[in-house]
Amino acid sequence: MSAHLGFNTHGKGRVRLVKVTRNRDGTQDIIQFSVQILLEGDIMDSAFLTGDNKNVVPTDTCKNTVYCVANKHEFRSAEEFGILLVRHFLTEYPEIVNKISVRIIRDRWERLTAPNSKGKMVPHQHVFTRSGPCKPYAHVQGEKRKGSSMKISLQAGFRNLDIVKTTQSGFVDFHKDKYTSLPEVTDRLLGTSIDAEWVFSDAAISRGNLDFNKIATNVENAMVHVFAGPSDKGVYSKSVQQTLYQMAGAALKAEGALSEITLEMPNIHNLPFPLERYGMKNADHTGNPTIFYPIDEPHGMIKATVSRTPSKL
Repeated sequence: MSAHLGFNTHGKGRVRLVKVTRNRDGTQDIIQFSVQILLEGDIMDSAFLTGDNKNVVPTDTCKNTVYCVANKHEFRSAEEFGILLVRHFLTEYPEIVNKISVRIIRDRWERLTAPNSKGKMVPHQHVFTRSGPCKPYAHVQGEKRKGSSMKISLQAGFRNLDIVKTTQSGFVDFHKDKYTSLPEVTDRLLGTSIDAEWVFSDAAISRGNLDFNKIATNVENAMVHVFAGPSDKGVYSKSVQQTLYQMAGAALKAEGALSEITLEMPNIHNLPFPLERYGMKNADHTGNPTIFYPIDEPHGMIKATVSRTPSKL
């Protein structure tokens, strides 16, 4: 039997990093990452085919590099740190490493607001609380071969942003056949756990000087505000699909550095509990149910990619 070696890579995963920055004004900052590095190279095949390891950058070296690069450089975001790692490996091992993929998940540590020594509520200088389960991430890929310039592509996003509205959502006029059991409803709970990934345009990456943390905040806020609508009135959602598309469009409008965004929004159901079985009515003065039981399996799966409309100029 003949065999052919196809795609191959190696690296290190789940490298946990914490960096503390002590500022001149007495405040301190903390960043916590989980890093994955995967290397590719045109001459790495020999390690698989013959056991020749001279062109293998050890995975332990990948791990150590994370801490050394973090010590050598200042950075404020997972995107910045990912770019630093990509550039390091492609320049440090030009004959061995031709491509690299770096994935970084960031823990969300939020600065605590607490009374100071005079009783005034202010941001604490050095205490943070972890928020979740939503975690931002960055995915940076780099490629360089002899005689060519370095190419960097960048995606970022978050996973598991839980959000729910208790009204202003319905689902009617859908296709029905002999297998349909879902009733139409004009007022329901709409809950989801959003996964989002946006792609930075090549032009934005080339220009540089991007405030990645600000971009992430603006994108998240834009989408959440579209989901919610005005705080005193809300906004009606005819379907998760419609809301997803509107949210994605708002994200692209908020940040010009993005070329496209992909959203995955499972429809996590909250079903009215049948209190009638126990001689009680599950309804309030509006006629709508008040007692629900949530289920996340099975759940509806809705996913789409929305791209920026190309300029006609």
